[in-house]
Amino acid sequence: MKCPQCGFENRAGARFCLQCGNDLGAEDSASVVMNSGPKTTPMAPETAPQNDSPAPATSEPVTTPLPNLSAAFAPLPEGALLFQDRYAVLGVNSTNAQVNEYLVVDRVPVWVCEHCGVASESAEERYCESCGAERTNTTPLNLRYRLHESADSQAFAQEAQLLALRLQHPGLRLSTAIFNEAPYGPPRQYRVAPEFPLPSAATLQIPQEVNTVLTWGVALGQALTYLHRHQITLQTVSPNHIVFDGKLPLWTNLNRAQIIPPAQRSTGEALNEILSRDVQGLATVLLYLMTGQKQLTTDMAFSSRLKALLYQGINTPQVLMAETFTAELEACLDELRHPTSATLVVGRRSDVGRVRSLNEDSLLTLEFASVFKSVSEPVGLFVVADGMGGHEAGDIASELTARVLAQRASVDLLPLLAMAKPFPEWRNWLTGAVQAANQAVYEQRTAAGNDMGNTLVTALVRGGRALIANVGDSRCYSLDADGIRQISVDHSLVERLVATGQITRDEAAHHPQRNVIYRVIGDRPKVEVDLFEQLLDPGAALLLCSDGLSGMISNTDIWQIWHAAASPQEACDLLVKAANEAGGEDNITVLIVQMVA
Repeated sequence: MKCPQCGFENRAGARFCLQCGNDLGAEDSASVVMNSGPKTTPMAPETAPQNDSPAPATSEPVTTPLPNLSAAFAPLPEGALLFQDRYAVLGVNSTNAQVNEYLVVDRVPVWVCEHCGVASESAEERYCESCGAERTNTTPLNLRYRLHESADSQAFAQEAQLLALRLQHPGLRLSTAIFNEAPYGPPRQYRVAPEFPLPSAATLQIPQEVNTVLTWGVALGQALTYLHRHQITLQTVSPNHIVFDGKLPLWTNLNRAQIIPPAQRSTGEALNEILSRDVQGLATVLLYLMTGQKQLTTDMAFSSRLKALLYQGINTPQVLMAETFTAELEACLDELRHPTSATLVVGRRSDVGRVRSLNEDSLLTLEFASVFKSVSEPVGLFVVADGMGGHEAGDIASELTARVLAQRASVDLLPLLAMAKPFPEWRNWLTGAVQAANQAVYEQRTAAGNDMGNTLVTALVRGGRALIANVGDSRCYSLDADGIRQISVDHSLVERLVATGQITRDEAAHHPQRNVIYRVIGDRPKVEVDLFEQLLDPGAALLLCSDGLSGMISNTDIWQIWHAAASPQEACDLLVKAANEAGGEDNITVLIVQMVA
């Protein structure tokens, strides 16, 4: 039976399309009738937008038992509808006495923006609500999920309470929705989760490298701090509660988590004791991932500072808060990965190329070096901005962006360094500085009545750590003896097409729309800024460049030229030369920041 909506060939007599969930109108459809029980409002899915108010049923359905369905906890049939008919069962993934797992399709279609990947349920919108690009994709998608079913109507109740709080943190992976229904008898509870599960820390090979585990610990500690600020305790912490989205660790399986009752919050000492148990669990998991052991011993090859922190977190009854533990983990990571004395060596070069008559790129380097008691801790701000908008527009925009960033660094950072005062929270500072540059360009663009703007990639370096911000398709790479890795993510059409699997990376290099970008400095009063943190080991380097370099020579060629060069400056000169020899179709700007012990 062919689906009239998507054309998929289903089995004869199927009621619902296996591909898109469309009702095929089979004659036996009357045997599948649901009686909805009480529901909780679902959280916004990770891959689809929120639907807070599903359309109510026009009449109260009557429960009709399926033929030969026993009173036991039997799985639902293919085509069963749940959550006010929103989810249709495509098949059973697994079943046991406690939980059945299904593959389901969301029957509410979404439209995915080709530029930024954000999904919307609105068919009438002409422009993407996230990036503002004109919608060209007119084909709706029906997303698929895993659905867990329990005969215990309170099986996922604690996580449902978390969903009701609408928690938003990149270190949390919560379910998409939790609701109760009574499809064929007693009420059952359902949990909707993304279709593809993420790898768990319980599956890792043990031991892992210490610096890697500490990096995970900082991210997990930040998310734990967020939960504690919302009066939530995990109660149970194990490797099974941690999954990885790429390199980012996330807390998951939070059905044991609990909102602390108001009565227990009133006594600060008692509250702190409850929260510190989560820290003890996190410290124990980190020790296990590093050593395979759950108890700290004196012969473990850790620094004295890390040993003291782990001992305090695991063994002592002293209260240790997540925020304090996380900050100290970060300090231990710095101590482990970076030399106590470091020097930055910088190379820079900007060239008009062989085709353009005007260089609209701007480049900025600001370096502050302090040496006290023979210990050097360099601080630097490094900027590459690629202008657009033509003569007296793109060049003005990129220059204005660089100047605003320089002014902000001089006013905010230099006095603190001179007076040996604490460095500001650098993520907030760099985001604010980029927003100030964006506002300046936006105001200039509005006053001039033109379309000036620019891309931006900038790195704020302190000691052996770097914070990178990017808007557009100017890039930042990490270079070391093992190879090259792109840190930033292009805000371009072809990058989105690659990410969604529509074209390959090789095809992107020759795509006719490879220069189309959807996020730039100055286009709107506020701009979304992507941030990336990077550790700089001795000998490693950051490379910042405009697309006049990355669009002309391959990543492999970039690395080989850098690796063979005698200095960062020689590498910059040779890279510009190579881009010109490859055609020099655009302005070429390259900046290399290398760590030297």
